[in-house]
Amino acid sequence: MLGNFFKPKWLHKDAKVRIQAINSLAGDSVELIKLAQTDPDMSVRMEAVVRLAHLPTLVQLGHTSGSIGERARQRLVGLAATDHHHDHLLADVFHWLQNPTLLRSIARDFMRGVKLRHQAIGSLNDEDMLFDIANTDPSKEIQFLAASRISDIEKLKTLEKSHGKNNKRLRQLFKERSEQLQQEQQRQQHIEKLCAEAVSLGKNASWEQEKTRSRVLQQSWASITTQVSTEQQERFQNALSTFQQQLAIYETEQAQLAQERATQAAEQARLQAEAAALAEQVAQNEREQQEREQQAKTRERQQQQQQQAHLEETLQHLRDGLQTLDKHLEAEQYGEAIDIYHALHQRLKETTGIPHKQLAFCRNRLQALTPYIRELQDWRRWGTDQVRKQLIETADHLRNDAELDPQERARKVQSLRDEWRKLAHMEPGQQRALWKTFDASVTAAYEPSKQHFNEQAQQRETNLAQRNALCAQLESMESTTDWANVVDWRQQQAEVNRLRTQWKETGTISHKDWKTVNQRFNAAMDALETHFQSERQRNWQERVQLVEEAKTLLEYPDAAQAIEQVKPLQARWQITLAARPADEQRLWKQFREPIDALFARSREERQQKRDEYQARQAETARQEAEQRQREQERKQQKQAELDALFTQSDLNKQVETDTATQAANQSTGESLCLQLEILLELSSPAEFQQVRMQYQLAHLSEAMLSRKETRSPTEQAMPLLKQWLALGGMPASALASQTARIETIRAAL
Repeated sequence: MLGNFFKPKWLHKDAKVRIQAINSLAGDSVELIKLAQTDPDMSVRMEAVVRLAHLPTLVQLGHTSGSIGERARQRLVGLAATDHHHDHLLADVFHWLQNPTLLRSIARDFMRGVKLRHQAIGSLNDEDMLFDIANTDPSKEIQFLAASRISDIEKLKTLEKSHGKNNKRLRQLFKERSEQLQQEQQRQQHIEKLCAEAVSLGKNASWEQEKTRSRVLQQSWASITTQVSTEQQERFQNALSTFQQQLAIYETEQAQLAQERATQAAEQARLQAEAAALAEQVAQNEREQQEREQQAKTRERQQQQQQQAHLEETLQHLRDGLQTLDKHLEAEQYGEAIDIYHALHQRLKETTGIPHKQLAFCRNRLQALTPYIRELQDWRRWGTDQVRKQLIETADHLRNDAELDPQERARKVQSLRDEWRKLAHMEPGQQRALWKTFDASVTAAYEPSKQHFNEQAQQRETNLAQRNALCAQLESMESTTDWANVVDWRQQQAEVNRLRTQWKETGTISHKDWKTVNQRFNAAMDALETHFQSERQRNWQERVQLVEEAKTLLEYPDAAQAIEQVKPLQARWQITLAARPADEQRLWKQFREPIDALFARSREERQQKRDEYQARQAETARQEAEQRQREQERKQQKQAELDALFTQSDLNKQVETDTATQAANQSTGESLCLQLEILLELSSPAEFQQVRMQYQLAHLSEAMLSRKETRSPTEQAMPLLKQWLALGGMPASALASQTARIETIRAAL
């Protein structure tokens, strides 16, 4: 019955007592793990997680949601730098370890797990660090992994010379990268050739041929558009736009009317879009207002529900407490019953708002149990006196046990005294009557331990001498070191940490000597820390200046030029002595924010240019489609007119005509056919070759003038063709010959 009164503090029912007990538990103890996993009080669990050093448990807790999971992940990151025994677990939760300093440390440490190092190296972007890892790491796999993330071909060449003989994958990587570089150079030559041809468009007057060539160039360019730079894209598009502008001037007369209609349609569409956008904005405002009103009603309803839930929880707690009280009384667990009885009384005093009926029920139930509880308290008082007598018997037995370990004897003596004091707090009873007997027994039982502790005092003197020697080493380091020209601050700090570890591992000393030697040690450490703090502040201010320089890069109008300045800044970011991890993370975040903003701005600018280019391409495609449609309609109209003329020509040729007129029509037709063949650069029948040459010589000056003609050969040929179609009848043989020639001319047109 009384065993429940002597539980360890970490099992105490008061959460504050359990929190205090946490400091006495080992970081990987079963008790601390149990508190972190299952304690009903959230504050106790949070404090236990902060002290926990058992990585498997932290991983388990880190997968939970809420503040416990977040605190466990933070604690895990803090331990990951020094714990090498659970790298397989850290690899599974690598996404939690997003601390730049930690990742660099893991990537460099060849003692860490292979999978974890792979992940850490995979997150690095610093090519200098990657080169250093690939050049110095003993693992061929790590050499290859680090080298595969390096883009600088000269660094890869250096690595291949140093390690290529022993690392085939590294040699193959350099070969592949070299081939890629060569292919890239060939692509650039091809791109430059296409750009030069685009610039040459429109240099001669053969617009139809140039137009066809421009389409071929665009098709060739479309196949490589993902491989070109922004400058090359702009150069090609500018040349293409210049040609299209020149071509547009040529087609302006025919396209002007259609362009005006398209402009009017576009303006009407814009006005309609603006009206639709305005209507949508009004509707959106109305929806947002309705949502705000609905959210206000929801919050009010939730508050009422929370108040009702709190009251229900209180009533349920009282009902559960009464049921538990009855169960303890039935099970004869009287100590627990008394505690619950007093706790319920206190809860009723502190709680307000309980309905009268439920409040009266609880009070009446407790009042009915009051006489019985008082009787139980009297029995507990009697039981306490019996326990005191048992403690005296135990002390007598302890005094006669000569084989007991001195430390264990002292602990048991102290435990007996502690239990005696606990009984005094619980129930006074016969405390005074039995005290002298108890004190004499435990004093006699403690005598062997007293002699043992005298021997320990001599050991403490030896420990004192060791501690004074450590203080002397620290003082000598402070006085002999040239602090203005320290080469490796981290090595200095490591030496101080080594001496601090020895100090912690040195045995205990007497309390009277502790203050003096501890003050000496702290003074020596403070003197050294003054130099460390000075360097830490200097290095901190240096990196703060780098942060300011990084922020000034945001003022550059050209994002690409600003990004070129980033790498020198990153190279200057060197930590001689680190500040607190939280401060280091905050400063690194400040340094990275403007750099990340620059890259984001660069991506946005590239995306904007791509969007503008795509919009121009879409507009050009639309205009070309409209032009093709108009051209098709014009051709269809001309074809219809031409078909009608050919039909009428057949009728004209069938009309009976005299011989002289037929001869005249034959001569005129042959002349027209010859002119059309010369104009369209078609071959003439063999019997007309001599006549064609004479005609060309006779009309040489006119041919020179026709080169300046703004109309196309097709437009010049149509009037001549219409003249032939208007001719009347002619001899059958001549008609058949000329008809065949006209069909060839018609096909060319």
